[in-house]
Amino acid sequence: MNLFKNSKTKDSIALRNLTEGRDNCSSGNGLSSQQIAHGVVQPTIIDDNNSLHKPLKTHPLTVTVFVALAIYATTKLFDLTYREPFQTINDTQQYGFEPVECWFGEASALPPAECYYMHVPEDHATPNDTAITFPVVVFRSDSIFSYKAPVLHLGGGGPGAAMDLDSIESVKSIWRYHDKLSTDQGRDLFIIDPRGTGLSKPLLTCDTFVENEVKRLQGSRSFTQQWEEVHKDYVECIDRFKSQGVNLSTYNSLSIANDIEMMRIAANIDEWVLIGVSYAATYAQIIATQYPESVESMVLGSATFPNVKPHDNYFNKTMARYSALYNHCSLSATCTTPPKEVEDRIWSLHQALNLNPITLEIDHPYNHSKIEVPLNGERFIAALFNGLYGIEIFSHLRKIIPQLERRSALTITPYLESHIAYLLDPTYGDVSATSHYCYEDKPYTDFDSMRMQADKLPKGYIRDTALLSLDLPNHCSEMLIEAGDPVVSLATKTHIPTLFLHGEFDTITPLSDVVEQRKSFTNHCLATYKLTHYVLGRNRHAGKMAAEFISNATTEAMKLDCSAIESDRAVAVVTSNE
Repeated sequence: MNLFKNSKTKDSIALRNLTEGRDNCSSGNGLSSQQIAHGVVQPTIIDDNNSLHKPLKTHPLTVTVFVALAIYATTKLFDLTYREPFQTINDTQQYGFEPVECWFGEASALPPAECYYMHVPEDHATPNDTAITFPVVVFRSDSIFSYKAPVLHLGGGGPGAAMDLDSIESVKSIWRYHDKLSTDQGRDLFIIDPRGTGLSKPLLTCDTFVENEVKRLQGSRSFTQQWEEVHKDYVECIDRFKSQGVNLSTYNSLSIANDIEMMRIAANIDEWVLIGVSYAATYAQIIATQYPESVESMVLGSATFPNVKPHDNYFNKTMARYSALYNHCSLSATCTTPPKEVEDRIWSLHQALNLNPITLEIDHPYNHSKIEVPLNGERFIAALFNGLYGIEIFSHLRKIIPQLERRSALTITPYLESHIAYLLDPTYGDVSATSHYCYEDKPYTDFDSMRMQADKLPKGYIRDTALLSLDLPNHCSEMLIEAGDPVVSLATKTHIPTLFLHGEFDTITPLSDVVEQRKSFTNHCLATYKLTHYVLGRNRHAGKMAAEFISNATTEAMKLDCSAIESDRAVAVVTSNE
């Protein structure tokens, strides 16, 4: 059901996302001049040595053309180096950009950056509604001969994941993966946290959960006990946000699409190149559906889709994560352990760790304290699932299992630390994530189908946790959220040039969804990699491919030539919509 941090799909927050730029050059207008039938008499020129020079016969037409070209070039150069100023807030304008100092400071490794808070109405349907804000970082291209569509990175996915725009290391990493597809191509690069997440105001994170989770981490509660406590935490947070006047029903993908359109107008931009990674791919698709004229092209990495709901292929998607762990040896020629043996050993460890946890001293990810965390069976499985966001877990599992059987947690510890960092992240918009769920998933989900599929799951932990999640309170009524606009449940049908970048071993957003949904993207390319989630931010070749795609794709093209995208078939497989 993915309502809270404990059960939600986590979107890796540190730049795990990547975008590239593309090339859309405009050509100048032709110039003409009236023919002059007669020349003019040229003067005789004598130099200081009294040598006679042949008169220079410059035709008036030539002079006219050169003057016209000089005027045109000067005007064009001014246009290209001058950018229309952003619409900013003032005493009479409550929506628009507010210039601020950059949250991450300055670094020599980064080009000059501009930072803003974008002010938008909380409810776009209500005139002059309360203004909320989300952060915007802009890296400007220094090219004076380009006025191409800027690249917009739509955030960390989740929904609710932040881009860590107050961390210089995070911003550097984002920049390293996006310069080739944006500013190097003469395109400005915009990066945001969507409403409700990261540096946005209000930030819809449940700090009660974060505070109490530290205490829970130091104990070994049952799965049911943990969920009961988490439920109370979120009830308290929701009540507090409501008392502050927050309209929780407005934190959803459609509102974010409207935010982006308002930002586009305020920035005097005609078209975007959209980068959507994981759940942010849904934002990109809804923008493309609602405002198709504002999108030049899209790069969608590890994509989700607005019409794919929790009941779709629920059984296989639930089992995919377990199967990936059981079959990890299939990825290595030197590993010969059969899947059934791996499965048996994992569940033996799950049982043993619940009976006798291994206590680990973990660094608190956001302060300088230590946390003593019992590694029990549930946390063991959670740490393994966290590892499925990367490819390394498949080789590490060959160490993790025998080490834990010897009561050593050496290799599993970093995965547990990453899972804890996710749980305690103070910038993760988990209440915003629940708002998304209530608005765009719950109303369109077939829960009877999910229950029937859950009943077919293997007995024990897998089935029990699946059925329990279906019975958990979802808080939609407390948040006063009803079914959203149907656009949030419709398949995307578009001719906008789109590049899909996807991992063949992705169990978070499975490749099968892309293969099925891409049929309605009539102008697309699909590049697959032997990776899991977050291809764009983890593979240099994917970044290069995205850059080439952006520089070659145009909305005017009747057919996208996927063969024009350079591909090392040992690294990626590229296919088109044919």
